[in-house]
Amino acid sequence: MASDYGLNFGWRRSDETYRVAEGRHRTPKTGPILLQGTCVEIDPDNPGYLKVATAGAPPVTGVRGVLLQEEAHFFSIYEVESTTSFRLGLTKPNTLSVITNGAGAKVWFRNTQPKTQIDGHAVPGVALVDFTATIAVGDGLAWGPAQKWVRVAPGDATAHFTVTEVDNAKQYLEAVFVK
Repeated sequence: MASDYGLNFGWRRSDETYRVAEGRHRTPKTGPILLQGTCVEIDPDNPGYLKVATAGAPPVTGVRGVLLQEEAHFFSIYEVESTTSFRLGLTKPNTLSVITNGAGAKVWFRNTQPKTQIDGHAVPGVALVDFTATIAVGDGLAWGPAQKWVRVAPGDATAHFTVTEVDNAKQYLEAVFVK
């Protein structure tokens, strides 16, 4: 299921009565490019900026949640056009973004393998969810130490999501926000 957020993350239910998109903070100026769907939090050391969330930190609406960079992740008329399905999953550094939460809003995650396109362009693999532990419907998802969503027990205080559908073999799942 592709969306404007690339091949690895998207919405199943994003009704604004469920979803909270808080603030207009910027992605970090330096460091690795962040993926749509990464867990982020407000960076107290850099006002106006976000940083990757601390592993195991619980969701806090307006402070910590899922990174979304909406229309800003498309190229402008001043940039070389090279938008691909992979590229849509990346966020631009130092660009306005939002922290997203909202009990009942539903997302999907899918890990993808590296591949080489027909034109020879190498597309790296992306893993937003750690599927090394089998994930089941009803499990929680929390932000883990390897900067991936990881399985936690149902009802765990660090869970940002509850899994509603999963295919461990295909490394695909759907989940609803708990807060």
